[in-house]
Amino acid sequence: MIVIGGIPGTGKSTLANALSNDMNVPVFSKDELEAAVVRKDLCSNKDMHGVGYEIMATLAKRQFGNDNSAIFDFIASRNRVEELWPQLLEIEYKYIECVCSNQDIHKERIDSRKRNITGWYDLAWEDILNIQSNYQPLMPERLILDSINNLNANVKMAKEYVSQQCL
Repeated sequence: MIVIGGIPGTGKSTLANALSNDMNVPVFSKDELEAAVVRKDLCSNKDMHGVGYEIMATLAKRQFGNDNSAIFDFIASRNRVEELWPQLLEIEYKYIECVCSNQDIHKERIDSRKRNITGWYDLAWEDILNIQSNYQPLMPERLILDSINNLNANVKMAKEYVSQQCL
């Protein structure tokens, strides 16, 4: 199991998708899973408390029950995981945290990005600052990748990290 976390706009989904393609491992994005629930009018974005985490936990159980690997793409802040997916803290996984060390580039990404996830919403820079103020890394043992670096180099480092006693 590979968890790719970090605050929005730091390249989590870009890395997760590139790693997924390179390793031929499925990637599950919390935002995309929750957007599917919204598209079916089962829940609004504002009432989503825990739905995405429950779906990811179910997918993880199925994947690992079948002895398969998976990548999970979400903010992965420790306080949210403790509240909404505490079982994650009890299993073995590799944690990769994405960061963007240049705040101007990070802000530009947020201000200009269109994720094209039907049923989902885009965040404003003020939302990012709020998330950042509450963000806690999922665990201290992690690989930190800076998204201002070359994507191929980050994928290579991620693969090396994941291959250490995993997959």
